[in-house]
Amino acid sequence: MTSDGFQALRALLAPGARFNIERYRSERRRLRRGAKGAFTSEGRWALVPVPVEVEDADELAEAVAEQLLARWGVVFRDLFLQESIALPWRDIVWALRRLEARGLVRGGRFVGGFVGEQYALPEAVEQLRTVRKSERNGELVRLSACDPLNLIGTIVPGPRIAAVRTNYVVYRDGLPVLQAASEDLTAGRTDAG
Repeated sequence: MTSDGFQALRALLAPGARFNIERYRSERRRLRRGAKGAFTSEGRWALVPVPVEVEDADELAEAVAEQLLARWGVVFRDLFLQESIALPWRDIVWALRRLEARGLVRGGRFVGGFVGEQYALPEAVEQLRTVRKSERNGELVRLSACDPLNLIGTIVPGPRIAAVRTNYVVYRDGLPVLQAASEDLTAGRTDAG
């Protein structure tokens, strides 16, 4: 079973926090009468389906590799480690090699500063070439720190910025220039993501 909230877990972990039926009933009565108050609910519960056995592990690895390519355009080990995927990197690499042998993806060195094999979709390679050849014009992009593209401190060099709703990262021509809370940002209000 799983829940969509943490209140049930907090109730189990809090010392002396036992379910009080009388308190529950009085709070429900107050809510029925229109009383305003913070009624805490345990959340919605759902039964998690039993995992099915995978018949073809290679097919699963290829599906995951295609999903990563669709999400990122370029896939390499350091980027893979940002994901929470149960398959090991070696299975994904073998799947990417098979996709390359079929001509569906390209292998090479697309992103500098990282060791190991890299694979990219052909359209991502063309887009990277276009961006590399384009002239820098000082374009600012503001990105929420909660966005999965906040790779500062993991893939992009720099101190890690907390994935908090009020934090933002500002990029100028693709390079991070400012990491701050939303109140600190006064210039360059171009949202992305």
